[in-house]
Amino acid sequence: MMNPDEKDQVFPFEQRCASTFEEIQNSPELTVWEARFGEIPKHLDDPGFVFESLAEDYDLPFGPAVQRYFFRFNRIVAYWQSTEPDSELVGEFQLTHLYSTRLMSHTWEGADERERALYRELRIFDDTPQTGSGRLAALRARSGTTDPEIWFFDTRQGAMEMDLDYATYLDTLLITKGTVGWQYLFIDASVGDPGFTPVAQGVKEMLDTFPRLFPQHDYTDLQTRLRERM
Repeated sequence: MMNPDEKDQVFPFEQRCASTFEEIQNSPELTVWEARFGEIPKHLDDPGFVFESLAEDYDLPFGPAVQRYFFRFNRIVAYWQSTEPDSELVGEFQLTHLYSTRLMSHTWEGADERERALYRELRIFDDTPQTGSGRLAALRARSGTTDPEIWFFDTRQGAMEMDLDYATYLDTLLITKGTVGWQYLFIDASVGDPGFTPVAQGVKEMLDTFPRLFPQHDYTDLQTRLRERM
């Protein structure tokens, strides 16, 4: 595993991920099973080359809001859980290099033509293989997209558009440490909705616990969003 500081060029999002890994690893109230950077694929460590190739190969001329969050690694992975007995607090993320994202249609066929057409436009960039929750996040990467929509998928409700952009998704992922179900705070869902109900306790616990564990981060907006869904 290569750390983000092992090359001369600094990539701010990689540094922020490294800080997130330190935060969870240094917390006595979390057991961390994984917190690592993957490999750096050949030719994909140069953001200029990557974004030019995405524009030329896939007609995806992503703008500055996406480019600022570039990272070189094929995967950035974390998986942890609370040490408290009977806790529902668990987190996981698996971020994929932008050039290596796979179309959702390669995994999910879709129930009708509308879903099939949508899945052909969704590129999975965050997944949860360890917790096996069947939840993932994807960019809606239509031809000519500069600032893609963000969609969230679960096996109960299918794909749902989120009320945020790529940058906000990654910012929120880091302050929640990937707490399972945080994404429902940015979807038009209530605590009683089928997708949110099983994870609501963990999200509540996160917003009760994390302001104390990680006081350097502001959880006010997330707490407001949870109250709105109660």
